[in-house]
Amino acid sequence: MKRLLPLVFLFLWTCSNSSSKTPMGLLGGTTSTISPHFEITSPSEGEILSVYQFDLGIGSASSGTYEVFLNESKETEVEGENTEFQVPSLKPKRGQNTLKVVLTNEEGNVLEKSVSFYFGNKLTAGGSHSGFIIDGSVYTCGRNNKGQLGTGFSEGDISNPNIVKLTSISGIVSISFNQNNSLAIKDDGKVYTWGANAQGQLGLGNTTEPAVGTAGNPASQTPPTEVPGITDAVMGAFGFNHAVILKSDGTVVSFGQNNVGQLGNADPAITTTTVSSNPVTVVGLTNIIQVIAGSQHSAALNSNGDVYVWGRNQYGNLGNGTTSTGTAITSTPAKVPGLTGVKHIANGRDHILALKSDGTVFAWGLNASGQLGLGNQDSPKNSPLQVNNITNAIRVFAGGTQSFALLSDGSIQGWGENGQGNLGNPDAATKVTEPNLSVVGIAKGSSLGIGALHGFVLLPDSSVYGWGWNFRGSLGRSDLQDSWAAKTPVALTFP
Repeated sequence: MKRLLPLVFLFLWTCSNSSSKTPMGLLGGTTSTISPHFEITSPSEGEILSVYQFDLGIGSASSGTYEVFLNESKETEVEGENTEFQVPSLKPKRGQNTLKVVLTNEEGNVLEKSVSFYFGNKLTAGGSHSGFIIDGSVYTCGRNNKGQLGTGFSEGDISNPNIVKLTSISGIVSISFNQNNSLAIKDDGKVYTWGANAQGQLGLGNTTEPAVGTAGNPASQTPPTEVPGITDAVMGAFGFNHAVILKSDGTVVSFGQNNVGQLGNADPAITTTTVSSNPVTVVGLTNIIQVIAGSQHSAALNSNGDVYVWGRNQYGNLGNGTTSTGTAITSTPAKVPGLTGVKHIANGRDHILALKSDGTVFAWGLNASGQLGLGNQDSPKNSPLQVNNITNAIRVFAGGTQSFALLSDGSIQGWGENGQGNLGNPDAATKVTEPNLSVVGIAKGSSLGIGALHGFVLLPDSSVYGWGWNFRGSLGRSDLQDSWAAKTPVALTFP
């Protein structure tokens, strides 16, 4: 018995000091020395996605079986070799996501890694109002002449620089503002709208706009109200007077003004006064992963990297090599020819940006302020042209007549109109016709929200900075002069 004790202790010591899940032999047994290894290269920790699809990237990988879990649900299982590989076309849930990868190698050793990321727009800007999401709540500031701040009342066209928290809605995961309208997507897929409604752009079945109050005499306005009939939205975007909504099945609906076909429902009887105050189906679109809306055009990106545009074509908005009159109707989505491999899109008033998978950016449409980034400010371009000086973009943003690219190192390049500090760089000219200057003081951005004349950036530490034209308190700083340009980004404080 005394001779057996040292062997028992040796066996227990060996097992307690092994990271391997392979059983250990007693005395003559061998221990596996091959440790599994890999890195999750995309999405990155804390990344904010604005398309309804992502590719899981694996690097420095050892061979074995990789199990992929998204929000605790097993998505797939693949056999990986000693190389880099991707698991394509995964669908995030609304809001916060957790991705876990478990590798089991041939020796039975296991390695688990995970990243957290977010799907949705956490900050946005309209004509002169602004919105932010913090822990599912919406905060707003700025112009409120149409009730676009969502407080349920308006005191007319006065300054509202103090950021307020909306108490009527919660669980919000994505927001989109434009002109005098606001839209929010809830974590259950419902859509809420508020603001101007003369063109039925709230999607509530009417074109009612309450009377506007005056300073000291507030009048009731439409509070954030659920759009009937939509329960599975994953993304939404407002144009000037219309909205487009992406559903979880990859189809799109729209509502609001439809005078040039911007709703995309192939209505054969469109006139200059046509509107739809109820959601209608955009025809011919499937497998869509992003939607955007401009002044009177709409666009969508599908899972194959193709871009579709419909509505206004006065400035070559359709990108098909033609330019039309301001009243010409294009009510059916059409693919932009010759443009492939797109992974993200953005638009301003009448120009569109398309980010390709190789990090380059293409642009078309209105170019009066140099917003296409071609080194000039001249006539509109009706076909996609490559933006100068950008080869490593990871996302694109636009609003009004300015454009931005978030680069792989976290810096932000802006170009286009800058007469009101729109580009966040005091050294920039009033019009910047190609990317060459970064937004000052921002070493690493996570996401942007760009309005007509002002913009915001969200940093990895969740802090927010804004710049541009502070009209009616749109920058959310009561210490800043109204109708004044903040050419250098300023920090925001939330209640």
